[in-house]
Amino acid sequence: MSEVIIANIVGVLDFHRELDLKAVADLLESTDTVSEVNYSPAENHWLQTRFKIDSESKYVAFYRSGTCAIVGCNSIQKLNELSERIIDSMSPVIRENPTLEVKNLVCVGEIDQNLNLERIAIEAGLEQIEYEPEQFPGLIYRATNSQAVYLIFASGKVVITGTSTIDGAEQLFRDLIGELSEWGILD
Repeated sequence: MSEVIIANIVGVLDFHRELDLKAVADLLESTDTVSEVNYSPAENHWLQTRFKIDSESKYVAFYRSGTCAIVGCNSIQKLNELSERIIDSMSPVIRENPTLEVKNLVCVGEIDQNLNLERIAIEAGLEQIEYEPEQFPGLIYRATNSQAVYLIFASGKVVITGTSTIDGAEQLFRDLIGELSEWGILD
């Protein structure tokens, strides 16, 4: 019950220099590792790309500041592989080794029972809960002891955001289970 899986990772690759996005767009269009390049400075201040990795493609947004945001990997290994692919593609403009930072993990855990969301909302207190079942089928719970946000569903599925490590996500899930037990919500 206390295991979570990674659904999505948001990582940032920093090239430590300002990027000419038009030149980066031209460079990436000439490589076979990028399936889509969209640079429309009148519409967006970033360069939108999709990098091929295995049979999928992952969204990567490049910013003039010298960073790129990587979205869509479901393991640290995939994130590292994609980062290497990006670095290889950007090698003509790299002056120093880029650094990779995991900014956020989106993880999913399962509680093996249905949950009474109204009761959780009452027990947790209104200042930490957003629950409008007419608008969204889950309960949004902001933990007091961390930056984490839980999306809790009546089915027992829990989505956890706001951590940058799988160990942190697993601890947050255990903490939530502990709170639900304290409140007498779990069987």
